[in-house]
Amino acid sequence: MNAVYRRELKANLFSMTGTIFIVFTLVFIGLYCAMSTFGNMSAHLEYAVYSASFMSLLAVPVLTMRTFSEERQTKVDQLLYSLPLTTSEIVLGKFFALATIMAVPTAVMCIYPLIMAAFLSAGTINFVLIYASILCYYILGCAVIAICMFLSSLTESQVISAVVSLAAVLLLYFMSSLAQMVTSSAAVSLVVVLAIAVAVAYIVWVTVKNYVIAGVVGGVLVLGSVITYVVKSTLFEGLLGKMLSAIAIFDPITNFVNGIFDISTIIYYVSVIALFVFFTIQCVEKRRWN
Repeated sequence: MNAVYRRELKANLFSMTGTIFIVFTLVFIGLYCAMSTFGNMSAHLEYAVYSASFMSLLAVPVLTMRTFSEERQTKVDQLLYSLPLTTSEIVLGKFFALATIMAVPTAVMCIYPLIMAAFLSAGTINFVLIYASILCYYILGCAVIAICMFLSSLTESQVISAVVSLAAVLLLYFMSSLAQMVTSSAAVSLVVVLAIAVAVAYIVWVTVKNYVIAGVVGGVLVLGSVITYVVKSTLFEGLLGKMLSAIAIFDPITNFVNGIFDISTIIYYVSVIALFVFFTIQCVEKRRWN
């Protein structure tokens, strides 16, 4: 894994993609901090961190678009598969390299509170709150990286990878707004749940290549959902909106901005990272043996 990590880190640090990501992130973070904090002589840097989180993370697709897509296009992935490395080591090495790149602008951001302290009176800056918000921002960035890295593993076109990843980031950001607009009908929520059950069954089939296991999993999920709906349909009322709100990954950071050190938010972001890294491993593993 160390060899993959060093290769990916060097390739990103000395390439246009890594440079563009770092510069783009620092520019937007700097602008938000200058306008909302230094310009108004405000001590609440955490608000600037939250405001800059979406715009700065729009550059993540540029960073991740070549992670797997370029290797598939140039057939370099065949060389990786021939090395004495497991798929997990390859994927984790790439992820940690990208997380290290993400740490560069985040580390620069950590200097801003110290600069503020030189201009504001003592005691007006809540360093704990600001650095907790920066930590949450970094973990959120790693979660977005994991999602975009998975999307990169699905195609061999860097352009398609970047466009789809950008669309995914935009969709995740506006997910809470979409959740407020969708209907609260129990029947609609049931249809969505059944569609998810079918999707899960398909994923199981793709993973194990066994129709019986996939059919049993899908049947149990579909039957359980229908029985639950018949017995107590009120459980499905507003469920679709709740499901959409649950995947709005840009919302939980507001807890830190509002002064709440919510450990569940950290667990949520780490779970997203683990889930999409796992999906990426499965996708690469499937292609490796095919």
